Amino acid sequence: MDGSLLVIIGLLFGLLLLGSPVIFAIGFAGLAYFLVEPGMLSMLPIFAHKMFTGMDVFIWLSIPLFIMAGEIMTSIGMTDRLLGFSRLLVGSFRGGLAYVNVVGSMLFGGVSGSALADISALGPVEIEMMKKDGYRADFAAALTVSSAVQGPIIPPSIPFIIFSSLTQTSVAALFLAGAIPGILIGAALMAVVFVMTRLGNFPANPIGNLTFVKIVRIVLEAMWALLMPVIIIGGIVSGIFTATEAAAVAVAYAVLIGVVAYRNLTLRKFWAIVDRTARTSASIYLIVGFATIISWILANERVPSELGALIEGANLPVWALLLMINLFFLINGLWIGDSVQLLLFAPLFTPILAAMGVDPVHFGVIMVMNVMIGLLTPPYGLALYLGSAVSGESLGAIVRQSLPFLLACLFVLLLVTYIPAISLTLPRFFGFI
Repeated sequence: MDGSLLVIIGLLFGLLLLGSPVIFAIGFAGLAYFLVEPGMLSMLPIFAHKMFTGMDVFIWLSIPLFIMAGEIMTSIGMTDRLLGFSRLLVGSFRGGLAYVNVVGSMLFGGVSGSALADISALGPVEIEMMKKDGYRADFAAALTVSSAVQGPIIPPSIPFIIFSSLTQTSVAALFLAGAIPGILIGAALMAVVFVMTRLGNFPANPIGNLTFVKIVRIVLEAMWALLMPVIIIGGIVSGIFTATEAAAVAVAYAVLIGVVAYRNLTLRKFWAIVDRTARTSASIYLIVGFATIISWILANERVPSELGALIEGANLPVWALLLMINLFFLINGLWIGDSVQLLLFAPLFTPILAAMGVDPVHFGVIMVMNVMIGLLTPPYGLALYLGSAVSGESLGAIVRQSLPFLLACLFVLLLVTYIPAISLTLPRFFGFI
């Protein structure tokens, strides 16, 4: 491997380990290549060219649109209605609000496509509800951050959109492939809650008595939100619109609900939503642009072909390679964020595994599950920090309480890794594979 490339990789990972902002670390490492590699200084305009061409991809437009749709849903009070519907479904069981937490995140994930949006929107409400009902605050926070992991796996999903763009894999196939694994994570978390209810003194029957009229009202109020993922996924799978067009439809649908159905979306609220969406999208786009430069450098230095030859020469069975890649992603998740892992490693590993017979859709689900679980692993796990911020509980207390849920997520990851039918059945049924 070229010495200058080692300097770039060392600089990138060194800056990330030192806690440098991700945008700065990736951008500076990419720029440094043109300074240390002989003969590349005169080609410095490539830096700007690759940065902007990396962002100039049609499907990337769906990311700010999905972010905006989630922001609108949160702003108009959709979260409270989804929690009310979740409480109607599972709130009457012992430990009911713990189940509500998981189901609420599952439903909201079908709206926002973002784990951090899930924690920000649902977290304060869920944690406060559970505390009032007698749950420990650190347990409530741990369950909230853990249940948020399933959100970006259940479609629609921003990480799947990123993976699709980087690997030219069908986004519709990825959306369908993530549905069952995401539901399995929710089921595994609820299984952990069930065991805990038998071992601990969890509250029972928190929902109280409901009249038929109240039940109908709860269902009808939540129905608007429940229809959104059906419209998005149904439109993409049926070929009515692309993922980017689906994101635009999601925004229009959310605006329509806020203005016509709930009548609480004002111009002031909408402007604040646009501002937050622009700030979030700007950081994502900069990371995408700088990561494109890193990918170009790796390709220019023939890293993918050399890595493929190295793996082929090692003659590893596919199961062992998948295990090593899972460990690689999980270890990286200790200190690298989810989008960074996708941008750096999805283009690198996808063709190698495809050559060994692993379907890119299957690998996409494996990778997205890994980087989502990385949100729960300290010291970098962003979900843990955000959970600490919204709950006021210490990071250490949340980490300790989240360990059983982390183990449940890892168990589902192994199932999905070694039983491809879990992720590939739906895409095959609908003819995308």
